[in-house]
Amino acid sequence: MTPTAKHTALLMAAFVGATLSTAAMADKGPMGGMPALNFAEIDANKDGKLTKEEFTAQRAAKFAEADANKDGKLSAEELLAMHEKAMAAQKAERAKAMLGRIDTDADGFVSADEAAAMPGMDRMFDRVDDNSDGAITTEEMDAMQARMADHMGGKGHGKGHGGQHGGGFWNWMGGEN
Repeated sequence: MTPTAKHTALLMAAFVGATLSTAAMADKGPMGGMPALNFAEIDANKDGKLTKEEFTAQRAAKFAEADANKDGKLSAEELLAMHEKAMAAQKAERAKAMLGRIDTDADGFVSADEAAAMPGMDRMFDRVDDNSDGAITTEEMDAMQARMADHMGGKGHGKGHGGQHGGGFWNWMGGEN
């Protein structure tokens, strides 16, 4: 692979990562780490109001859905399956949104031309190319990743992961950590 092709591949990887992380942040809702609730899903009687009973019923339904062996308890495997299902749904939505932004001819695919014409590619390259020599070194790539990690609270995933507010089982169930 030529140096230019390597740089283009690295830039594409960085851009896709930045796009997905931006989509991930947007998916977290108005409170930062806490996903927005699906009002329509919880509002069982469709009266435009959410009651404690509707919250309780939705949580019970989510628990029952996750309890694969119907023993009234969630095992580590069931929790993992529940988490993977939720993550797969989020990833599918992000991919769909990304496709909608990039697929300019609306054929359901991203062509090489559409990928090359993605907005912000030149600006992203210039931001990583610290010395403006038209090439990105591994040091510049490492520096960019460090800046991103610092910007995201040092965890690489934004603030709120690792058992803090905004993730995991209880958010999926609609409750608080």
